[in-house]
Amino acid sequence: MSDHSTEDQSGFASTRRSFLKSALAAGLSATALAGLASVLPMRAFAQDGVPAGTLTYGNAEPPTSNYWDPAAGFGLVDEQVASLVHDTLIAFTEAGEMVPSIATAWELKSPTTVALTIREDARFHDGTPVTAEDIKASIDRLGDGKLAQSMVVTPGMVANITSPTTLEVVSPQAFGVVLNALAFIKILPKANIDAPDNFKTGALGSGPYKFVSYTGNDVTLEANADYWGGAPKIKTVIFRYIEDGQARINALLSNQVDILTRVSSEDLSRVEGNADFYTTKISPPAQIIAIYQHNGPLGDVKLRQAIAHAVDREAIAESLMRGVNPVGFSSLPTNAPFYTPLEPKFEYDLEKAKALLAESAYPDGVTLRMSTSTLVPNQIEIDQVIAAALSQIGITVEVERLEVGAFRSSYNTYDINLNTLAVFNNDPDFLLGFYVGGTGEAVFHFNDPAYTELYNVQRAATPDVRAAAVTAAAQYLWENQVTLYLSDEVWYSIVNKRVQDYVRAPLVGENLLPSASLAS
Repeated sequence: MSDHSTEDQSGFASTRRSFLKSALAAGLSATALAGLASVLPMRAFAQDGVPAGTLTYGNAEPPTSNYWDPAAGFGLVDEQVASLVHDTLIAFTEAGEMVPSIATAWELKSPTTVALTIREDARFHDGTPVTAEDIKASIDRLGDGKLAQSMVVTPGMVANITSPTTLEVVSPQAFGVVLNALAFIKILPKANIDAPDNFKTGALGSGPYKFVSYTGNDVTLEANADYWGGAPKIKTVIFRYIEDGQARINALLSNQVDILTRVSSEDLSRVEGNADFYTTKISPPAQIIAIYQHNGPLGDVKLRQAIAHAVDREAIAESLMRGVNPVGFSSLPTNAPFYTPLEPKFEYDLEKAKALLAESAYPDGVTLRMSTSTLVPNQIEIDQVIAAALSQIGITVEVERLEVGAFRSSYNTYDINLNTLAVFNNDPDFLLGFYVGGTGEAVFHFNDPAYTELYNVQRAATPDVRAAAVTAAAQYLWENQVTLYLSDEVWYSIVNKRVQDYVRAPLVGENLLPSASLAS
């Protein structure tokens, strides 16, 4: 909502102007700021006719679990489902701009307060209306800090209801990326939040698709014909888990699935020149990393720095990834806002690697346990190269192959394993947040007060100093090689030509799918 005040009645006029600039920097268009109430919500898919046809994704991973609380984890399929079943307060366009969704207008009233106006015509899939009570409960539960996705908000953030259609979201301290957080939080029925066992039976939201079932390897959704933004064009959407990469591409080529997301360079070569398919590469800022557990040998910074010099990242990206993934010199992907190359480069240098190992607590070498799977494109081959590289400096890597589901549930019991991190809300704060609090402990067994302070500073930073604050936090992670930053992960998708008008926002989910249709 635009700020219509003509005088400083609250003492926050100058701060408000700076936060409006922050909103612009975060992707909120000037038009939206000038008159949000008149902007057509992004999730408006009005069309002639009724939803028709079935679209099937072929995925390299299953849902994290059969527990459909969208705030409980960060899996790809979980977010694909959540982005279609649930609404958010603010939405993202293909260009990464913020536009209204359940919130029809908003105003940054101070560094700690956002006023929201919510729509009155949204209903959950069981027919109950979406109310301010539901929105308050959806926000407050993350502010409690007990859920995986609590990392996207500031601890203690709450929503206060000011009328049946307005709320104020209040943070205990300045929160410069609050709009990005609100664009990520899924709106749930308060009844389900109060009775979380309901999440065991399915996902209940107010979005353009309804959850139908999770049977075998398929998660099935069906169009919400009564969606406030208009019914989607495709009737049924299936997310199918196909573990084997060769089987996935064969399923695409034989028309058993319509879309592959996050494909390998080999998959791209299989459809090159094939007029039956097209590719897209609108990608969230994402990176391939080797996750280190800091409660074992990899808690030693000299050992981590030795590994950084022992692994030829550029050779891996060029040979195994065939040049599709850029190699950055930062703890942030090269397409992340505020990315800048950092020093030192940690270039491939076996002599430096050996010298650093000699300075570590393991001068005579060490044995590391690694798990591998087919979760990441080319993962098994990359892991083999990493293990061979480390053997050259006296580090033994014992590799154990696991099924994808087992890999995801046990990765943090191994010293090192390849994985990916991606941005869910179009801001680097999301990636930087993986290294703090409960998330840092769970993912990396990492808890560093010096880094946490840098992280908190970038969260509260105003636009004029935000880039420097983000860079300082990224520099700390990079210098200390908190994990092995292998390369970007560009999310190429291969799409059957019968899928028309398929676009993606630079996010993990599929929030723009309702605009797509299937050729008859």
